[in-house]
Amino acid sequence: WEVLYHLEAILTVFETVVKTLEGDGHIRRRKQGWTGSYGNIWDVVLGYELLLNTLEEYKQLAADFPDAEHFRIGINLAWDKLDEYYRRLDETPIYYTAMALHPAYRWDWFDETWAHKSNWVEKAKEMVADVWLSDYAHLEVRTSSSRGDDEPPAKRPRFFNPFEKNSRVPNSLPAHAAAIVGDEYQAWQTDRDVSDGNVRDPIGYWITKQSRYPRLSRMALDFLTIQPMSAECERLFSAAGKMVSGLRTNLDAEIIAICQVLRSWYRAGLIKDLDPLLKSHLESKHDAGCGTLSDGELALAETKWLLEGEDSVSEVDDTSQQQQAEELVSTSESEAE
Repeated sequence: WEVLYHLEAILTVFETVVKTLEGDGHIRRRKQGWTGSYGNIWDVVLGYELLLNTLEEYKQLAADFPDAEHFRIGINLAWDKLDEYYRRLDETPIYYTAMALHPAYRWDWFDETWAHKSNWVEKAKEMVADVWLSDYAHLEVRTSSSRGDDEPPAKRPRFFNPFEKNSRVPNSLPAHAAAIVGDEYQAWQTDRDVSDGNVRDPIGYWITKQSRYPRLSRMALDFLTIQPMSAECERLFSAAGKMVSGLRTNLDAEIIAICQVLRSWYRAGLIKDLDPLLKSHLESKHDAGCGTLSDGELALAETKWLLEGEDSVSEVDDTSQQQQAEELVSTSESEAE
């Protein structure tokens, strides 16, 4: 029983990492609006390190078991397979770039975690630097002073008295807001703030840095927004498949894509109102009731919707209607008596 207890603990760690990376897709209502839970690309390397360290810990525990040969063999096989996949991270710069451009981790995390593997760190740095120099360092960016063809010309400021004219804002940007002159990637390595270690949303961080690091922020946003797993895509495929029913076989692919994008934006809170023709009445009723649910109830409801789609909602509605009909019949019979 002790061996089974430890085996469950190990598998629970694996389950936690997988579910964290794939995200649960639950839509939650908070004061700031709707929020969703999806996996982060920068968590992949962290997940591998957690799993490897967990297996190393249980290797030591296995030595104290009375008959732990089977348990020890299983751990060694799991470690070998995990290490095999870990080494395949070198096949793409995505994972290293996401970690290196996360303000809370940067290259410091690699230097500390891989202190005994300096060649790994150097190879990772070379991969990220190659991407920066080949695709982003010389990228043409649109500065704040440039104007697009579709934008109206800037209006000249008007002053109604000498005091307003004398109080005009300076023409030059402050030093902290001006764009970096030179290599942005190298400059950012030394541009640190005390609060960087507390950053949990690197995407929001780089959006605020776009004016200062126009090229590096483009690179960071390109990599940090990559989904670590295909779970969300699979959810989208499932939802789109339910949309094309037997009565909608002639729907154009572009129309299906537009509807799914609008549905995603609406459920994420990016669209405050939607034409009733584009919104299912069942989903409307479902969203309206989400604001009154607790976190646990909301998690169960969203999980059921993700697994079963609108059919699960319709089943609930049919059940409630049947219960109401039965109540009416029983009420009428009692009145007749």
